[in-house]
Amino acid sequence: MQMYDFIAELFVDKRSEKPLYKTHIWGIPGDEEVIRKLGFIPDPDSTPMYTDYLKEIRPHELSRFCSLEDNPELTSILLEGKQCRKVILHAYETEVDMEIGCQFGIEDTLWATFTGNKPNSRVRISNMYCPPVVDLPLRCFKEKMGVLTLFEVMDRLKKTYASAWPENLQKIQEEYSSGLDRAIELVSFAFADDMDLDGNPQLLHMSAVSCAGKNDDERLVGMLHDLVEDTDWTFERLLAEGFPDRIINSLKLLTHDKETPYMDYVKNICESGDKVALAVKINDLNHNLKRGRAGGHWQHVAKHEKALAYIQEFIEKSNDEQR
Repeated sequence: MQMYDFIAELFVDKRSEKPLYKTHIWGIPGDEEVIRKLGFIPDPDSTPMYTDYLKEIRPHELSRFCSLEDNPELTSILLEGKQCRKVILHAYETEVDMEIGCQFGIEDTLWATFTGNKPNSRVRISNMYCPPVVDLPLRCFKEKMGVLTLFEVMDRLKKTYASAWPENLQKIQEEYSSGLDRAIELVSFAFADDMDLDGNPQLLHMSAVSCAGKNDDERLVGMLHDLVEDTDWTFERLLAEGFPDRIINSLKLLTHDKETPYMDYVKNICESGDKVALAVKINDLNHNLKRGRAGGHWQHVAKHEKALAYIQEFIEKSNDEQR
C-alpha cells in the first residue's frame, strides 16, 4: 500500500501562484483509493517514479479532510495568519515517513531536522558529523522569529545563518532557548491558585525574586526557582520546554530536597561556585525575610536570617581569600 505525506498550501486568492503559508497535515487517509474518492487528482508535476495527487479547496473545507485539533499549526494559520481564499492539498507518495529537514550555513555544513510541526516538536541542529548541539521545541523558534509555520522557520534559518559555521551552533542554542516570558507563563499557570501564609498570591514571591535579579539569568532562575520544588514539574520537563542547561543546573541547586537538612542545602549552594544560584538564593531569602517579618512568622524569620548570615559570611571569607 502506498504511503503519502500531506502538505497544505494556502494562497491569498485564486490568482496567486505562490503560497503564503505551507504546512504539513496529519489525519488524512493514506490509501490511494481513498485519496481518489476524496476528489484528489494526479499531480502533473509528480515526483519522478511516484504518483502524487492534489486537490484545490477553500479554507473552510479543510475540516472535512483533517482534524484541526490534531493540526495546531494549521489552526494558528487560520486564526492568526492573513486571510487566504484558496488551499491546495498535496499528497506526496513516499516509501517511509518523510523526514523534515534542511541544510544551511557555510557550504551547507549545518543540518536541522524537525520531528513535526506541533509546538513542542523538537528542532535538532548539528553539523554533519556530530550529535545535535541545539535541541529545542519548535515553539521557541516560531516565537522568536515571529512566524507561524515550520517551513517559515526553515527559510529563516537558511537566510539568517547562511554564513554560519558549526562553531556558531552554541550561539543559536542560546538565542532560541526559552526565556523569561515562557517562565512567567509556566509559573503563572502552575501557581495560579496558590497563596502564601498571609493569603497573598504565591506568584508575588516568584515575581519579587525575579525582579531582584541583576541580569537575565538571575531573573529567569528567580522566576522558576520554586517550580520543581513545589509542583509536579521536573527538570527533564523544563529541558524539554527549551530552557538551557545552565538554567537547569542553577535550579537543581536551588531546589530543596526535604530529606537534606536546610543548612546543608544552603552550604551546597555556596560551595557550588554557581553565581546565579547564589544570587537568586540571596534574593529569595531577602524577600522571605521581608514577608516573614511583616506577617509575624518568626520561626521562618529565624531560619532565613541564619541562612542569609551564613551566605554573607561565606562571601566575605571568599573575598578575603582572593585578595
